[in-house]
Amino acid sequence: MTLSPIAVERDGPLTIVQLDDAANANALTMAMKDALLVPVADYFRDPAQRCLILTGTGRFFCAGGDLATLREGQDAPSTRERLASTYALVRLFLNGEKPVVMAVNGAAAGGGFGLAMLGDIILASEKARFRPAFSAIGVAADVALSMTLPRAVGRVRASHILMNDVTLDARQAEAMGLVGAVHAQEELMSEARTLGRKLANGPTQALGLTKRLISSGYELPLDAFLNAEFAAQAICFGSQDCREGANAFYEKRPPVFTGR
Repeated sequence: MTLSPIAVERDGPLTIVQLDDAANANALTMAMKDALLVPVADYFRDPAQRCLILTGTGRFFCAGGDLATLREGQDAPSTRERLASTYALVRLFLNGEKPVVMAVNGAAAGGGFGLAMLGDIILASEKARFRPAFSAIGVAADVALSMTLPRAVGRVRASHILMNDVTLDARQAEAMGLVGAVHAQEELMSEARTLGRKLANGPTQALGLTKRLISSGYELPLDAFLNAEFAAQAICFGSQDCREGANAFYEKRPPVFTGR
């Protein structure tokens, strides 16, 4: 019987996925990616699940790609096959209109760095480290890191980090705006769960539309963006959550959102 390289927990509206292959530094092997696709896709399909937390096991969050398969090189068809499941994950995380929290427990290297950057909110333990590692083995960055990192820290700083293979500790990453908050190792998951519950109990439809608008802001000209913003607000203003939020404000009570 083959053990799964991930562990999945559902805690009410929270989906918690743990990369659980510490013996292989939680590397993004084909088995890992195929296993990860299932709960991530399920999360975005299931309206009862309203926040996803992704973390790792042991010293690593994720050590990136499976280098053993690169020792003899790969042709273009093999590269396409290798990256197909990677890109499926990228599309799910970035296009899915629900919150994703990355709880980076340890080293995030190569594709693991890219994976961490697919989160909407990134928390890190004091032991977290972020290293691109791609240039060290003669390849370009993947897992969309060349897109997500410049958006977080700016083009010039991202170029410096990627091209010089700069390792960032948790506090450096926080100072650059790459990480939202740094916590003690033993407190990381409790903090992630607290944040996850807050998001899950929030107006998740509005949060998803906010996620879409943040992404669109990098791509659309002004008028197209304003049209997208109008469309989002038209949905929100007519929602149950909007009515609940407004009524709760006037009644001086906490709102009870349903994500609808």
